[in-house]
Amino acid sequence: MTRFLPALTVSALLALGAAQAQTVRPLAEGLPAGALLTLETHNAGPALKRFSGVLERVLSAADLGEDDAGSMLGVAQAVLGDSLGREGIAGVFSVQGKKGTFQPALLAVTRSGALTDELLGELLPEKPGARVGRYTFSRVDGLFAGTSNGLTYVSSDKALLMAYLGRLSGKAAPTLAASAPYAAAQRAAGTQELGLYANFSAAAKVIRSQLAQIMLPRLLSPVVDALDTLGQFAGGLTTTAGGWTTASAQVVNQSGKDRPLARILLDTTDFGVQGVIPASAEAVRATACHPETGAYLGRWLTRVDLLEPFGFLTDSQLASHLEQAGRYLGDECAQVTLAGGLKAALNQEDPLAGLATTVSYQRVTDRAAADAHLPEYARSVNDALEGLRGTVKSLATSGMDALMDGAMADRDTQALMLGAGLAGASQGLDESLAGLKMVYAFRGDYLITAFSQEALDAALAEGPVLADDAGFRAAGLTLQGSAGWSYQPDPADLGAQDLAGMLPRELTGNKATSGMLGGALTAGADLINRFDGTTSQRAVAGNVIIGKASVRYRW
Repeated sequence: MTRFLPALTVSALLALGAAQAQTVRPLAEGLPAGALLTLETHNAGPALKRFSGVLERVLSAADLGEDDAGSMLGVAQAVLGDSLGREGIAGVFSVQGKKGTFQPALLAVTRSGALTDELLGELLPEKPGARVGRYTFSRVDGLFAGTSNGLTYVSSDKALLMAYLGRLSGKAAPTLAASAPYAAAQRAAGTQELGLYANFSAAAKVIRSQLAQIMLPRLLSPVVDALDTLGQFAGGLTTTAGGWTTASAQVVNQSGKDRPLARILLDTTDFGVQGVIPASAEAVRATACHPETGAYLGRWLTRVDLLEPFGFLTDSQLASHLEQAGRYLGDECAQVTLAGGLKAALNQEDPLAGLATTVSYQRVTDRAAADAHLPEYARSVNDALEGLRGTVKSLATSGMDALMDGAMADRDTQALMLGAGLAGASQGLDESLAGLKMVYAFRGDYLITAFSQEALDAALAEGPVLADDAGFRAAGLTLQGSAGWSYQPDPADLGAQDLAGMLPRELTGNKATSGMLGGALTAGADLINRFDGTTSQRAVAGNVIIGKASVRYRW
């Protein structure tokens, strides 16, 4: 019997250690309530290791001539793993400033190991400047920082840091983890290796406080009202052996003044657009778009119309047309990149090449009303685009002429070169605008719009549709009562030559520079080709929008 005692003792100690590890309080339980924004890590060692491996492979393939790049990266990974790899939070908090107004301040804290403590010890004074309970801190270059009891912390505001250390020392006070906005959003999103939390409603209060000092609250109140209605957001990502997953939760503030925005954000629908989208599409993003969306966007365009320098919004009457379109469009929209879109977007010589593969789908609820309105809508937009060309050309010509006249008078070579560059840019912009033309057609119950006839024709071509594609069906997306979804299959591999299309011809056409860039382009292509597709889903539960995504990536 006695020979089993040592084993039992060891087992008991291990169990006790595990229990103590599980009772370690999350850092958010010590931070003060009132955070506007936080960036968080939770057991992020695997994520840091995987991202570090990707970066090391890219640097190696790029062959930048830095022999010690790998060792430096290893040191950085060790330091980060010893701190942020455990747990860390960096937050922006609202603190009371002068005249009773609120202003933002930074507070960051991380669990630290021996390596972190040693490195930080070289930066902090030998004797701490102040103590709060069991914790010490010093002033370092305008910041307040310290390390003790396994934690490293820094703040831009002394009172904020002392409030935090007071909570750690047992003082009873509201904490971030216990605050209802933070708890609701984080509970719905779940714990992630790398996370983010944003309290838009709290930020709106701080902004209102600041605006009240400059007597401009009414002018910007719609912006602040919209920000307040966004409520709170929490989300993040967790890496896996085959890529990473993301989860997010947005708690919409239904008591906010921007009620239309709340209705738009919480809208859901039954999707059928996958039955008309070509199966060869490279990327699809479908959303439930409330019928009020057009009128809501139109009101915002009206607010900024006077600030728009080219007159396009006025000439196109875009706000009015969006409001009219809301009368016959249903709450189902999709943005689609057709086959060839990825490579087309890399063509720097033709900035509009991507438009030849981009189309939008919207459900139509009243075909007669759509037939009556759309011709006028398209004609108005296209006439405004043509007028925009003339406006841009006139402004560019007058500015260039003034610059060239001054350069000739002063014999300024640099100004002459700048003038020539402006002339080229003006010509390129004019050619781009010349290629824009709003076109549309119907397929089933859906309106398809594009700014390229080539894209519209590709969308209308007969062939298999996404709903019948085996890969799409295997994704298992929820299409009924959904707030939205996205689907992107494994794209075709790219080569260094494809990425070279993003660079100016002066670089790729020169043998010396093209040779130097070859390794970097190859590394970039390898980085992109390891991406094997993604799916995402959004759902609504009460006033909470829950999003989940899965990204396939070969680390």
